[in-house]
Amino acid sequence: MASNQINQSIKDIIPSYSGENRRKLSTYIDSLYNISLRKSGSLPNNAEIGRYHLCTFVIAEKFQTIFNLPTPDVTKIPIKPQVVMRLLDDFRELVNQMSAASTPTSSPRKRQSTPLKNSAPNNPEKQSGSPLKKLKAAAVAGDLEENNDDDKPSSPPGKKTKSSFVNKTNTPTRGNYKYTFKLVSLSEFITFCNTFYIPSKYTVQMLSTFYSHKHKFAKKSDWSLACGIVYTAYIRINHRLLHDKIGAKAEFMNLLLQYQKGALSKASLQSWCTLIEEWIREEPWVQDIEKQYMYGNEALMEKTLNDEYIGMIGEGWDLMERFGAMIHGEVLYQSDTQNKYFATWSKKIVGDL
Repeated sequence: MASNQINQSIKDIIPSYSGENRRKLSTYIDSLYNISLRKSGSLPNNAEIGRYHLCTFVIAEKFQTIFNLPTPDVTKIPIKPQVVMRLLDDFRELVNQMSAASTPTSSPRKRQSTPLKNSAPNNPEKQSGSPLKKLKAAAVAGDLEENNDDDKPSSPPGKKTKSSFVNKTNTPTRGNYKYTFKLVSLSEFITFCNTFYIPSKYTVQMLSTFYSHKHKFAKKSDWSLACGIVYTAYIRINHRLLHDKIGAKAEFMNLLLQYQKGALSKASLQSWCTLIEEWIREEPWVQDIEKQYMYGNEALMEKTLNDEYIGMIGEGWDLMERFGAMIHGEVLYQSDTQNKYFATWSKKIVGDL
């Protein structure tokens, strides 16, 4: 059970949940997750990143009354809204099918006459009970099938066998959601940026930087570069939050580790983020983010500096400079303008002290 991902999805979908019955809720989410993997190995439109969130939302919605859960928040699922609605219907249908399959088709009298030895306890299609029992039984059945596959004898030498880990397109499957690909596609990079709410105008420029340096990671993982670029943008856009809230940066690094698909370790992720942040800090989009989010509005800053300069040299001297004047208010230290500026500056300094 991927407890970290389940706990994070619970925290995102039902943030006000106090934690009662969390263990049962996590078990149900994990069971539905395993069943959904067997039904659909990968979700369309790069929605695989939100599979745990989809399972959490459907389970919380289904058992909201039983566990006294808060209303789940659909906006916290890291998938496009138009895709989320369609996938939620599929996951609800999956739970409804399990509930319908658990309904007995024969009368109670005939069911009692059936010998117990003929029942198949490991077959979820013949078990009756709640949908949660159905989910757990199906998950156990899947685990038994995987164990039985390991015990089967290997095929004779020379006989070609079809690998269970290769699909029709000869693409490795994701199995239990351990993503092993090293390449980052265009859509995956955009989805990764959207997960951390990076503004779209910066995402386009970040893409340009990514593809400019992508060749340097041919023998490594593209996710190292992608994580470093997103890290550089995020710590600048949210620098006030990371500075004021204790543990905010550690929480961000955990989310970055969770949502990257390159199987990077935590130490490797932190090392690459620090290295790449120093490497690309002179990029134009990085400086634009600093001006916009760290130093205030760029236009306001330029206006402040311009007013400061005019206040120092005096009104009208900027026009004289354009005409080629070599002497202006900046070097006329005894002028009335300079004396007034010095008096204002002195009062401000004394007031700040």
